[in-house]
Amino acid sequence: MIKYISSFQEHLLSRRALYFVDDKVFFRCREAEYTELCFDHGQHRRIETRRTESNRSLADCAYMLRPLPDFSTMLLYFTQRALTNQDDILRAMSGIMRRVSEKGGFAFFQGLPTAAFDAFILFIASRGSLHRRSGFPSYSWAGWKGNIMLDVRQLRSVSPRLVTSVWIDWHKRTTSGKPAPVWNCLLNDKFASYSLEHVGYGKRRPFQAPNTLRVATSRTAPTENLCFNPPPLKYPLLQFWTLSVFYKIGNFKVFEGRADVLTEREACGEITLDGFEETLFFDSGGIFEFILLSEWSSNIWIADSAKQPPRYNIMLLEWHGGVAERRGIGFIEQSAVDQSFPPGPTWKEILLA
Repeated sequence: MIKYISSFQEHLLSRRALYFVDDKVFFRCREAEYTELCFDHGQHRRIETRRTESNRSLADCAYMLRPLPDFSTMLLYFTQRALTNQDDILRAMSGIMRRVSEKGGFAFFQGLPTAAFDAFILFIASRGSLHRRSGFPSYSWAGWKGNIMLDVRQLRSVSPRLVTSVWIDWHKRTTSGKPAPVWNCLLNDKFASYSLEHVGYGKRRPFQAPNTLRVATSRTAPTENLCFNPPPLKYPLLQFWTLSVFYKIGNFKVFEGRADVLTEREACGEITLDGFEETLFFDSGGIFEFILLSEWSSNIWIADSAKQPPRYNIMLLEWHGGVAERRGIGFIEQSAVDQSFPPGPTWKEILLA
């Protein structure tokens, strides 16, 4: 297999390419790879690319027949690379995101496809932990250094999940101070009609609070006039309403960057810890705030998910004044919501940087 030294986008988007490595020449198209050595020895042999569902190659993704899973695979390969200039993280993927956008018929927001925002915000590190990249939002993979992984099984069923498993109305708050929907097909001229057949469409149902909770969860409209001035940032804030809950963290798996989520009596879930080695945030031993993101549909932490009780996807928050940052992604059992430490559970508006 050729060891490519070209840029990620040139390698992926080019239909044909010549590679000069040491004293050898290689040719690649979207069907195969050839080396001049094959012809020197009179062998017209093709170097086939491995094509398996569990380890799909970049050559497969170049066709973008399944834009969302293909983009998640591209992220897995792209985030393995080291950038000379960290500010280029989104520019280095701009051509690919434009092609995916054209194929899928949806826009991108801070590197996340708006049509599957709920799924792509659940990214985690494929190994170890992620490290914060300044100048980019914590809710996007662009805001973190490390090998990014997404659960492709969630992407396969993303369209029905947008109807049955999600409730958050995501809004972006720009420097102008006015919130606007992250996903609004009615304002996108690429869509001729409103249809549930398209990924990203669908009326979000209200959050179904457990019967034991007495919490009003109907408010979803963003607050336009805040009681404080958010810090000036290079990127928009996410603004949304969801359920806030409070738990402890323990039983740390240091080398894996994970820990258990704990109620007063027992473990109720698991969390991957972002920036685990670069902050003292996790050392307090106190109570941490989490927010519910969506209903959990498949599991990348536990193999046998069929026997698991209903769960929620959660995000761990670290607050800086009135604005929070992501510090981890995980899950909790739905039955643990009413076991939250005070002051939760609380229906709360979040500003996420």
